[in-house]
Amino acid sequence: MNARPTHKRSRGGVAAARRRTGAGTIAGIVVVVVVAVAVVVGLLQRANRTDDAASAQIPVVTSSAAGAPVAVDKAAAVVTMGKAGAPATIDVYEDFLCPICGQFEHTYGDQIRQAVTDGKLDARYHVVNLLDDRSDPPGYSMAAASAALAVAEADPGAFASFHDSLYGAQPSEGGRGYDANQLDALATALGVPKGRVADALASKEFDQAVQTSLQTAATNPALRQQTSAGSGFGTPTVAVDGRLVDVSDPNWLTAILAAH
Repeated sequence: MNARPTHKRSRGGVAAARRRTGAGTIAGIVVVVVVAVAVVVGLLQRANRTDDAASAQIPVVTSSAAGAPVAVDKAAAVVTMGKAGAPATIDVYEDFLCPICGQFEHTYGDQIRQAVTDGKLDARYHVVNLLDDRSDPPGYSMAAASAALAVAEADPGAFASFHDSLYGAQPSEGGRGYDANQLDALATALGVPKGRVADALASKEFDQAVQTSLQTAATNPALRQQTSAGSGFGTPTVAVDGRLVDVSDPNWLTAILAAH
């Protein structure tokens, strides 16, 4: 009768397997420790960046349009920069945290300011809080928009420089925005009475107007654009006579001024 086959492992094989198992355990522990250290280092670096941002002073940018007339519509959360009755008017929808808005300002801001100071253009800035949940902590979009409205109301001549300063040192999307003290300090440096902006933020004086402005724009079919996420409202948006402007065309402003 044939014996049943048996499965045997030599002592050497067992020892080798144990060594391999032990090595795998050690390697696994090392990987876990390295990952944990990396996480701790990352958290410390983030905390340091947050502390630096919290203590940073927003650099003042003196706008070339600082002397242009400015009017503010508190209820609509709109600041109009330019001489009343200028031949052309554009509506600019911006979020102070929006990185594409920052690119827009760096690309076309000088042209807009020049046309405003030349008396050829009125620029109506609709400050919205589209990216309110994209800062850490959330809320910078609302705070910056409200601060800009408070500046425009308290000292209209300071609005252009306040606006340009926030884009000149724009916080990163997903990062920490400027707080009430920093925004107030910037406004004070531009001649706004100290505490005016901080008080407006603490009392949420302009929050409802900013939120309503966003809702109005977001539900306006004329302002819908095709984006990577589909059709909808986004920033920056520029409109003239209620129609969207294609700002990917580098000559868009020249064409508007020529047509008026």
